[in-house]
Amino acid sequence: MAKSRIKKDSHTDKLVEEIRSLGQTYGTNHVFSTFLELMALSLSVETDPACPEERKKRREELEAGMEQSEATAYARMVALLYMAVREYEDDPMDILGTVYHELRLNNEWNGQFFTPDHISRLMAMITGLPPEDNDGGVITINEPACGSGTLVIGAVWAMKQKAFDYRSKTLFIAQDIDIRCVWMTYIQLCLYKVPAVVIHGNTLTVEEWSRWYTPYAIKLLARSEMLRPPEAEATA
Repeated sequence: MAKSRIKKDSHTDKLVEEIRSLGQTYGTNHVFSTFLELMALSLSVETDPACPEERKKRREELEAGMEQSEATAYARMVALLYMAVREYEDDPMDILGTVYHELRLNNEWNGQFFTPDHISRLMAMITGLPPEDNDGGVITINEPACGSGTLVIGAVWAMKQKAFDYRSKTLFIAQDIDIRCVWMTYIQLCLYKVPAVVIHGNTLTVEEWSRWYTPYAIKLLARSEMLRPPEAEATA
């Protein structure tokens, strides 16, 4: 068995155990997917202009089908992830990607393997930072197969090392064909306060099924008048 990358008794470790515990009843794959969907929907309903009523309705459907003990377990998972992100706020890492592998769900989901944090950070440092002087414009950085968002998080880490003001100057566009990857990326970039638009779509065929805007993306896009109106989003 591969050595765990999660520190024992950390918030991330407790999140894994919470998912495993509920997974004994409902299946680990189902529990992890439901946790991601619930949290992504909750974040989106509060701050995202894309399909708010549709996403609110979907969240209510999920919650209506749960027993109280199950709903309470998901609430604990949300709290643990918030605390884990706070722990790594100044040193961002891919928490959900690590949890995904710790639960061994990558063996079930088409053999997906996400780039480790140290490789993502190295790649970001080698690539270099965007220019500081961009005539006040917004720099866009695209990740066409984002997985759990590890390369974006690695880029954010590199920018933090150089005190680069990415929140007011950079918009990340992340895409993936797997909605669970979209949710993982969206959740983490929301919690790390990263300006990002996460797209559920096929990069190769240019198909698109949904967009998820983080709160900092809303601020950045509104300021630069780049935000797509919600009605256009609903029919994309």
